[in-house]
Amino acid sequence: MKIKTISLLILSLLIVWGCTQSLPPSSLGIYFPDENVRSIVKGKTADKDIIQMFGEPLSKTITPDTEKWSYSYASGNASVVRTFTTVGTKYRGTSKKLDILLKNGIVTDFTFTESTVIQ
Repeated sequence: MKIKTISLLILSLLIVWGCTQSLPPSSLGIYFPDENVRSIVKGKTADKDIIQMFGEPLSKTITPDTEKWSYSYASGNASVVRTFTTVGTKYRGTSKKLDILLKNGIVTDFTFTESTVIQ
């Protein structure tokens, strides 16, 4: 009987010590609907169309000949993992970035990148 009690106690401690605690999700930037990227047509899509599709850009860079509008958003979840001898973190997140070049209010070029991070 005493061995059973000690075994249950050790098992309980193992379960408590090897646990994961999730942290609240976090984000950075301004969310934008990436499915609208397919609707951008170089030489045809106007600045007003871009604002209608994505909202105001996070940043604008203006030169004498062109404007660069940038949209970016990142979100993810982290968790703290505790084992018998270590404490670590796990992270899973996604990020996306859209850069648009405009000349005279019309899209001349754009790039869209999206990535997933798992650590």
